[in-house]
Amino acid sequence: MDGVINVYKPAGMTSFACVSKVRRALGEKKAGHAGTLDPEASGVLPVCVGKGTKCVDEFLNMPKRYVGEVTFGFKSDTCDIWGEKIDSLDVNDERLVSLNEESVIKALKSFKGEIEQIPPDYAAVKIGGVPAYKLARQGKQFEMRSRKVTVYDIELKSFVKDECRYPKAIIDIKCSRGTYIRSIFRDLGDALGVMGCMSALERTEYGFLKAEKGIKPDSIGALATVDLPYYTADFILKEHKKIVLDAKEEQKYRTGVKFSIADIESRVGGNVVDGEVLRVYTAKRVFLATASVSYDENGKCKLKNDKFFDCGEVMDFE
Repeated sequence: MDGVINVYKPAGMTSFACVSKVRRALGEKKAGHAGTLDPEASGVLPVCVGKGTKCVDEFLNMPKRYVGEVTFGFKSDTCDIWGEKIDSLDVNDERLVSLNEESVIKALKSFKGEIEQIPPDYAAVKIGGVPAYKLARQGKQFEMRSRKVTVYDIELKSFVKDECRYPKAIIDIKCSRGTYIRSIFRDLGDALGVMGCMSALERTEYGFLKAEKGIKPDSIGALATVDLPYYTADFILKEHKKIVLDAKEEQKYRTGVKFSIADIESRVGGNVVDGEVLRVYTAKRVFLATASVSYDENGKCKLKNDKFFDCGEVMDFE
């Protein structure tokens, strides 16, 4: 198996443990996830197996969608309810009593688009080569720098306020890589003047993967390999144009012999710029590799190997 499995990670499990379960269930030596989910978060975890592990980086620029719950009225060192509480309001504080759906909707507008965001101290961001969460656990002082992220869409799904309880809101967020939902909820609480913490999180989409089609890790072992739905390596890379080599070209490519490709644009079906990465197939429907296009001073086109796959199972040949 060479591709990616849409795994639905349950809350209470680390991403590493989830991948380990999948690896053992399939008997695969190579497996890795694309995009960590916090232990208490649930949802889509792309698990790449076999030669599909070469496609992990492809997921980095794919948009993600989350549905999260924010609880207003207090803050913690981890920006979620599982951390140590560092400040809070009384549930009867006037600021909480006056908080309403309209004020939350209004505040959310400032979080849409390209924004500056400071990740939580307990994050995987590296400070001097060391993950920030490790430094935080050791009680070491460090400065977390802000970063630019993009929130494509953010919408309030529900707002609940009961007497003697902290108000809660369910928020749907579509965002770019590097976005910390915990930070958005922290900053939202600060913008409203009531503080806020993440109290639940589900990743509902990651690129073309949807939560409703995800497979729970405990269910994978019960499925035969032939029955397990997954996406092949070439499907993950489907945004790249493809080229099909004839038998002679394939032989040269496999042996590292340089050769020119005439009429590259007609063979690819569109304009091809210098440095562009293509999917390379053989005439027998084998996904051979990804390769970057280069033009010499005479305008001749050549392919420079990027990643070698040689996968017989393909999804996006036609």
